[in-house]
Amino acid sequence: MNSNEVQIRIHRDQLRDGLSSPDLYFLPGYGRAAATADGGEWILLEAFDGAWQMPLILRTVLGQTRDAMSPYGYSGVYASPSLTPVQIQQAWSAAVTCLREFGVISVLLRHSPLVPQSYEFPGLRSIVSGHPTIVLEPADSDTAWSDMESRCRNQTRKAIKSGYTGEVRQVTVQDLAPDSSFRRLYEQTMTRHEATSQFFFGDDYYKQLLYGLGTNLFIADVRDPAGAVVSSTLLMRHGQRLHYHLTGSNVSDARMGSNNLMIWTATKFAVEQGLSQFHLGGGLDQRDDLFRFKRKFGGRELDYRVSGFIIDETAYLARTENRAKECNVTIETLADSNFFPAYRGGTD
Repeated sequence: MNSNEVQIRIHRDQLRDGLSSPDLYFLPGYGRAAATADGGEWILLEAFDGAWQMPLILRTVLGQTRDAMSPYGYSGVYASPSLTPVQIQQAWSAAVTCLREFGVISVLLRHSPLVPQSYEFPGLRSIVSGHPTIVLEPADSDTAWSDMESRCRNQTRKAIKSGYTGEVRQVTVQDLAPDSSFRRLYEQTMTRHEATSQFFFGDDYYKQLLYGLGTNLFIADVRDPAGAVVSSTLLMRHGQRLHYHLTGSNVSDARMGSNNLMIWTATKFAVEQGLSQFHLGGGLDQRDDLFRFKRKFGGRELDYRVSGFIIDETAYLARTENRAKECNVTIETLADSNFFPAYRGGTD
């Protein structure tokens, strides 16, 4: 498919030989797991021999109509610094043409603050901006320790002195089983925080994640003095970068510093592996308790953004009008909620 003489390659099951990914969120192994959770189909649109990439999950809206979104996490539209602004715009225009032919009426983009992005496409609307996320870049363990706030170091010491221990290892099938410590802690934590359904994952998601990432999927566990796992998180590695993924813990043990010890253990692992970045992510809201906790480990703040783009205005408006009627609200109410796409909004 061509637009302005730019060819868009479409990848589904696997990437073509020689194509490198800027981060794991662009990989089919991760994308298929995310698509399983969201009930869609993963694809990667690519141009200029991989210098421009956009991973998406296609979801059916009604009949042959679809919409698209970035996989959960941090991807968006990768645009290599080697590309000119004209080339970036050409690739975007060609991708929009391609998606229109697929029957896609809107696109939600979760932009990565870790790889080069372009936010200036005509018609791209801002949905989330100024949402901070934390990346640690420790040169060694001593530097990582000194970068932590004193209270964070004290909580880590408290956990160690109280007999808690932490370790990082590759994930096994048993680690992701429904009755595993990780699954139990994660789901209890999400329930405690009244998380929406998108933060709960089924067996197929975990199977696909392990199958897709293989030896690059790790787990960091903290055990109490009796040997029970009380804090647990999944870690994903790609190149020189480690990503903090899903996590859960017991409240009483977190007060003893188990979560501090868990992240410190993962940070030491990143240093020992010679990785240059450990991406902790942010909070559910811009500067909530979760973000403030992560901020105590030092590092840099990056800006996470979400954008929306309407490909077919007529179809988008029709779906939004139908959704407003279903929810017994006005179309203006849906639009003002800043939920994108609006026709998937209208509920808590």
